[in-house]
Amino acid sequence: MNRTVPSERRDSADGTAAAEAPGAAERIDAAADELYGVPPDDFVPVRDELVAEAREAGDKDAAKAIGRLRRPTQAAWLSNLLARERGDQLDTLLDLADSLSTAQRSLDGPQLRQLSAQRSKLVGAMAKEARRIAAADGHRVTETVERDLRGILDAALADPDIADEVRSGRLTRTISWSGFGPDSGEASSGGWGTPRDPAAPREPRERRAPRTPRRPAPGRPGHGLPGVEPRHRGRRPGLGDGDDRPGEAVDESGTQPAAEPAAAESAAAESADGGSAAERERAERERREREERERREREAARAEAREAVEQARRAAGRAADAHEDTAAALRDAESDRDEATALVERLTAELERAREARAAATATVKDAAQAEREASRASRDAAAGLARAEARLAELDD
Repeated sequence: MNRTVPSERRDSADGTAAAEAPGAAERIDAAADELYGVPPDDFVPVRDELVAEAREAGDKDAAKAIGRLRRPTQAAWLSNLLARERGDQLDTLLDLADSLSTAQRSLDGPQLRQLSAQRSKLVGAMAKEARRIAAADGHRVTETVERDLRGILDAALADPDIADEVRSGRLTRTISWSGFGPDSGEASSGGWGTPRDPAAPREPRERRAPRTPRRPAPGRPGHGLPGVEPRHRGRRPGLGDGDDRPGEAVDESGTQPAAEPAAAESAAAESADGGSAAERERAERERREREERERREREAARAEAREAVEQARRAAGRAADAHEDTAAALRDAESDRDEATALVERLTAELERAREARAAATATVKDAAQAEREASRASRDAAAGLARAEARLAELDD
């Protein structure tokens, strides 16, 4: 990890600060600007260094605030990279938000489609550019992270507050937006007015089953019907009575010549073929319905799996945020403990020195008391000697 320390924090050759020490707000702002420019893997080590520097400078409030700065997700880091490296292009993209909102409110379909296409093109280009910049610095970006970055950019187009976060270059979270434009809110549930996804397969139209051909009755017309007598006439050269055709012979038992059974068999075969065709059509329809049902089930399973992944991702994000919060609280507690320990050590040292001073003073008092007693005794002895001398002098004067 190569970290460039800002010039105002470097020391000069004579050991004095190269610039006036910054205040807490300036120190925090400079730390945030530096932190959100480093890759996520380097975030924690750099933050620890900045916290240590603030503590060494005696700025406890700044140290705590810097320690609470959260590490960005991979997608948020890419967004910050765009804000720093491609700020003008990012502004061009985010400026589409007003046009999209106006087109949506005015229900201008052609303009909305044109702006939507432009938005998709710019979002895709910006995401690929961020990935290229990261790769140039030796950081591999997956398709999933690029997709998350697209979600962040779409969210920035939909919400001005998110756009401000993206522009700041200090985004920490991965944001997604399930709607269209700043005024659309959450994604529609698919009710009236929801456009059909062009990529979604159309529902197959159910084909009506062909009517089953009516099977003709076996034998000649009227055969076997109640109230109809079979004809028992022989061959007649001309037109016969009833339904007999010219030149057609009928034997005494009422049966027709061999041509009639052949026609009946042909009609039966045609009827059987028609029935087979209907069966095949029904089987084909059932197969299509089964495949469509299986396709829908697979699509539903994929949608459920995608939703599960999204929920797991959100849960992981919440867990990461909670971990960051608890880690910051731990760092604050450790800092307070270290400060209290240092204070205890300082007070312990002072107490020890006070005890030593008290012991020395006690010894001095003891010595002084001994000297006072000796001086008092000497004073009394001197007074007694003076009295004796004075009395002797008085005797001599007398």
